[in-house]
Amino acid sequence: MDFLELAKTRYTERKYSTKAVEEDKIKMILEAGRIAPTAKNIQCQKVYVAQSKDAMDKIRKVTPCHYGAPLAMIICYDKDQEWHNPSDNKVTSGVEDASIVATHMMMEAADLDVHTTWVNMFNPREITEVFGL
Repeated sequence: MDFLELAKTRYTERKYSTKAVEEDKIKMILEAGRIAPTAKNIQCQKVYVAQSKDAMDKIRKVTPCHYGAPLAMIICYDKDQEWHNPSDNKVTSGVEDASIVATHMMMEAADLDVHTTWVNMFNPREITEVFGL
């Protein structure tokens, strides 16, 4: 499928099957994130894959927007590694880098017929506490 067709057909899933995502598809989705462009190629993002019952129970504790998914990927970034603009040190790349990585991963997932939902309805402190990040 060409990119524009893929972009037009990708949608947000809100009712997931309980079927596990195949390991080879997970690897391909993670690879799409790994090769995503980041500021100066610093790659400050971190991706955590939650798929065990215990991990998914933790996801359900921190957001109502899990929609029964059998798998979640938490994409975040390391503030100590993100790029800082030399003209203004307060301008950094972490949020953008993590967003680019997540978008690449979601588009690869769509190409593999793995449906996704972008979720930002959670308290970051709860994620840190529950997952020990």
